[in-house]
Amino acid sequence: MKKKLFFLVSLASALIIISCNEKKASSGIATGEKTNTTDSTSIVTKKTFGRAFNFIIVSDWGWNGFKHQQEVADQMAKSADSVNAKFIASCGDNFQVSGIASTQDPLWMLNYENVYKGLSLQVEWYPVLGNHDYKGSPQAEIDYSKISRRWRLTEHYYTFVKKINDSISACFIFLDTPPLVAEYYKRPEEYPEITKQDTAKEMRWLKGVLENSKEQWKLVFGHHPVYSASKTHGNTKEMIERVKPLLEKYHVQLYFCGHDHDFQHLHEKGGKVDYVVTGTGGETRPSSTDELSLFSKSEPGFSVVSLKADSLRICFVSTKGNIIYSFGRGYK
Repeated sequence: MKKKLFFLVSLASALIIISCNEKKASSGIATGEKTNTTDSTSIVTKKTFGRAFNFIIVSDWGWNGFKHQQEVADQMAKSADSVNAKFIASCGDNFQVSGIASTQDPLWMLNYENVYKGLSLQVEWYPVLGNHDYKGSPQAEIDYSKISRRWRLTEHYYTFVKKINDSISACFIFLDTPPLVAEYYKRPEEYPEITKQDTAKEMRWLKGVLENSKEQWKLVFGHHPVYSASKTHGNTKEMIERVKPLLEKYHVQLYFCGHDHDFQHLHEKGGKVDYVVTGTGGETRPSSTDELSLFSKSEPGFSVVSLKADSLRICFVSTKGNIIYSFGRGYK
C-alpha cells in the first residue's frame, strides 16, 4: 500500500513539473532561466519604476505610421508618462524603406512628428543610423538636429554622460554600425554614403571613449547585432570581430540593437556583456533561439530601461503595456 501511495505521489509531482516547464516554454521564457522574468499580465507602472533613471528604447520603427508603428508609439507615450522617461533611444532604421532625402522631406512629419506626438515623447531622442537610413541621406538625419528640439542625432557616432545619483553616472555610447558591415560595400548604388565613412577612425574613437570612461555604467547602442538568434540576419561577423572585444575589455554591461525585428536577450556563458535586440517598433518577423538565447519573442513593442545606483532592469513591453519579459543585473 505504501509503495503504491509513494508511486502516486511521485507521478503527481512529475506531472506538475512538466506542466510548469511547458508553461514557461510557451511564454517564451527558457526553462532554467536564471534572470528575473515577469509574465504578460504585469504592467509598467510608476510604482514599479519609481526612484530610478528611466528611458525607452525603440528600433526599426520607420513605417510612416503603418505596420505596428502607430500602436507602438501610442503605448510608448503611456509608458513614458508612467515612468517619467528621461529620453528615447532609437537603434536605427528610422526611415523605412529608403531613408529620407533632406531635412524638409515630408517623411519627417508622416513618419516621426505626427506619429510620436504624445506629450511624454517630447523629450530628447538619441538615434543611431540603420542600413535603411543609409539608402537615403544620413547627413539629412544629422542636420535635422539643428531644426528639431528633440532629435539629437548630432554626429554619425557620439556619446554623453548622465548622472544617476550624486555618486553614480552612466556613459551612453551610440555607434554608426552600417559602415562596419562588408556586404553594403558590394552595392554602392544602393548605399551611396557607406564608402565615405572612416571605420578605423570610429573604432579609435570607441576605444578612446571606453578607455577614458570613469562611469560605473557603460551602455552601447548600435543598429546591427553582435549576437542574434534570428534566421533573418543573425550574428554580425564584423561586430563580433571589431566591436565585441572592446565591449569586453572595457567592461560594458549592455549592448542594445535592432536590425532583427524581434525581442531577444542573449548572453555568452562566462561573459560579462548582455546583448539585447529590440527591433520591434514597427514590423515583426519570426523569432528563433540558439545556444546564447535567454529569451526570444516576435511581438511589436519597445523596451523600458530603469537605472539605479547599482542595478539595472530592462523590460520588453507590448503594445498593450504588458511586460513580456524582464531581467536585471548589477554593473559589476
